[in-house]
Amino acid sequence: MTDLLAPLSPDQTLLLETMAGPYIRTGEWPTWYFVRETLDRQGLDADKLIMSLPERKLLLSIGTYGLAWCPRTGYIQDEEKPVLTVAAALHVPSLTTVMAHPFLNVLGKLVEIYRAVPLEPDKIAKATYTAKMIKRELPSISDQFVARLPEILTHEPPTWGGSRWTADNEWIRDLGRNISRYAGINDVKSYVARITELTPQPRPVSAVVARSRSTTAGAPATLLDLHELVTDSVSEVRPVADPQPSTPVYVKEALIKELEDKNASSQWDVTKLVLLARELNSNFALDNPYACHALIRAILDHTAPVFGQKSFEQVASSPLQEWTRTDKDYLRKLLDFKPQSHDALHRHIRKSADLIDMHDVPSKTWLNAFLRLVIDAL
Repeated sequence: MTDLLAPLSPDQTLLLETMAGPYIRTGEWPTWYFVRETLDRQGLDADKLIMSLPERKLLLSIGTYGLAWCPRTGYIQDEEKPVLTVAAALHVPSLTTVMAHPFLNVLGKLVEIYRAVPLEPDKIAKATYTAKMIKRELPSISDQFVARLPEILTHEPPTWGGSRWTADNEWIRDLGRNISRYAGINDVKSYVARITELTPQPRPVSAVVARSRSTTAGAPATLLDLHELVTDSVSEVRPVADPQPSTPVYVKEALIKELEDKNASSQWDVTKLVLLARELNSNFALDNPYACHALIRAILDHTAPVFGQKSFEQVASSPLQEWTRTDKDYLRKLLDFKPQSHDALHRHIRKSADLIDMHDVPSKTWLNAFLRLVIDAL
């Protein structure tokens, strides 16, 4: 199903409302365990429902945009927190005030920022923005929403693009020219309609073949006929095969790129750390639970010296003062994971089946947050 504006079934709507409820109250998306168990008690399968939601293939990309974003297609771990997009506010009106309208206000301001960049005939202008810029331009937006904004921006087509962190721990993001196509949008339905307009679905091959036969069966084709036929063939036949789904990623590519960049300035050589992260992503995509356990443990042990410690246990038990409470909580969760990784790596063969599978791989959020600390300390 590709129509983002189409009505949903009652069960699909209930799924969105179950996900949205905690976010509206606290600003945090619920764990998939909470969503799955809540719907299970009503005789519904949350995994099937989230896969049934409409989504749209994006041109020039293997990505999609729909009402929800999952970190991994068709496989969501209990600890992970799938999020709803701005488009979901069409079906959950209570999301409009807390997420959709503030985002659309930011979107309009981003169009202005992009168009205000001076143009010079011999230079390529780059438009960027930060949280401080947004707050200065839109002082009525709450600090709570600004804190949520990076995650929202990451999942909306007009604001996809590069991002990084400044020396004072503030995020900065790039603006692409695609942002201009969303000028004048001020309500959710118009926003979703514009996304739909900018991602037209290709006509099936049968239409191109039929046109080809009608051209060759009648009068001789003119050069214009042939040109249009070839153009249609290139633009329409090529996308007919379903694009391969995007490869699930455990360590964010942006973090790996930052690690690679650190090699030029840090006293530490991070070549091995980069390789460990990339191997972890490869094995996560292939559903290799034992390799994932081993690589996560290797990353934790390998990075302890960056914080002046000999082991990850020492890092987690002696957190730096500037680390946030959330970061410290994530470190404790990773510390709790160590016995599980020991089980995966060192338990001897036995007569009964082993119990380790991909559901046991710890949440990627924890390790990504830890690598953020590593990069900041390099």
